Amino acid sequence: MAIYLNTNKPLENYKNLFRSKYFVDKSLFIEKLSEVIETSDKYICVTRPRRFGKSSVADMVGAYYSKAVDSKEIFDTLNICEVSNYEEHLNKYNVINISFNTIAEIGNAYDDYIKMIRDTIKKDIAQKYLHINPEEYFNLSSMLYDTKDKFIFIFDEWDYIFANNLFEENQNDFLEFLRNLLKDHPYVALAYMTGVLPIKKYILL
Repeated sequence: MAIYLNTNKPLENYKNLFRSKYFVDKSLFIEKLSEVIETSDKYICVTRPRRFGKSSVADMVGAYYSKAVDSKEIFDTLNICEVSNYEEHLNKYNVINISFNTIAEIGNAYDDYIKMIRDTIKKDIAQKYLHINPEEYFNLSSMLYDTKDKFIFIFDEWDYIFANNLFEENQNDFLEFLRNLLKDHPYVALAYMTGVLPIKKYILL
């Protein structure tokens, strides 16, 4: 079962929010994201303090775009359904959704952390694309390019290790990992990232 690629977790989380007493419809935000898909402006980073609903919006974005689910029943009731290209993007994309606040249970070093993330993505890709043999590729970007598909990346709390002062000696290595995965690759349709720290503190993309 996939952990990061095309899972139903964002939809299930968004359903819980949708059913809550104080649900607020923020779906028109999706219209702005759809405008930048497959453009040079496709890298979006939202930085706000904790408890400002960043993860909830990330779940909404995943639930809307992911081809792994059918979320039309929910979004047909929200403001986004009035937008002219509403159905053009609904449930049409491969979505890789990662919460970077998860630390490896075995080992507590940076190598354990990044290995958990990298190996999980590789496993998910290999399960979906049977012609892909992970052992034949020297990095993730080569694997993703060989799928010949487009992906939306949703990275929640991308700056978790910075905000919590973890792996200080390897933080530049982590930035390189993100750069190599996202920057200037045709398989990236959209990269949506949330964090709590000002993006200008780091050279990311």
